[in-house]
Amino acid sequence: MITYKAPLLNVENLEISYYEASKCSPVIYDVSFQLYPAEMVALTGPSGCGKSLTSQAIVGLLETNFKVTNGHIVYKGEDILHYDNKAWQQLRREEIALLIQHSLNGLNPICTVKKQMIETIKQKKEWLKKDIELYLHNLLSQVGFTDPKHILSSYPFELSGGMRQRVLLAMMLSLRPKILIADEPTTALDVINRDKVLSLLKKIQHEFELTILLISHDHKSVNRFADRVVQMCQGVVVT
Repeated sequence: MITYKAPLLNVENLEISYYEASKCSPVIYDVSFQLYPAEMVALTGPSGCGKSLTSQAIVGLLETNFKVTNGHIVYKGEDILHYDNKAWQQLRREEIALLIQHSLNGLNPICTVKKQMIETIKQKKEWLKKDIELYLHNLLSQVGFTDPKHILSSYPFELSGGMRQRVLLAMMLSLRPKILIADEPTTALDVINRDKVLSLLKKIQHEFELTILLISHDHKSVNRFADRVVQMCQGVVVT
């Protein structure tokens, strides 16, 4: 791994609290870590320790009852916690992509994969019709599909959870983000498929020079693929 002087993303002393009525209770305390360009960092720890909450805070998608109550999230030298909704949306569209754990929720069940992928890539630029098909085929091939034509004509409900997840990954890669956050991408997969997904993320990391934050409770698996591991426990970083 190449060592860079300045991190691409710096989470500093992050505290996230849960609000209920007039009561405020911290659930994440003093979390700090860095992401450097083109590296894969695994954020691991038991379920409920705050990994996903941390990732949601990074992209401005905390649920209503949660709020950042202390600390900083610095991306490219700027504290993004001061962003308004428009700036958050631009960040998620152009800079930091979040691959959610429940992939079906990220796709429209009544639209074909092709239609949804075209809508996504047109966010970046206008395309000639003759170029779109080839580009989509290439994207789907890069995430491991051997029959892109079949995938493009399918509806999300016709695909397995793992296939839907790879479609979402292809859509995110089409936006050329600087950081990809993959939240529990191997949940409910057997050992063989778990390694396939992690190998795919490693391949994408190198091919796209992508910075990846890999969130997982499976420390043993991710330890073989990540460049660094950050361990969380009960709302704090322990290593």
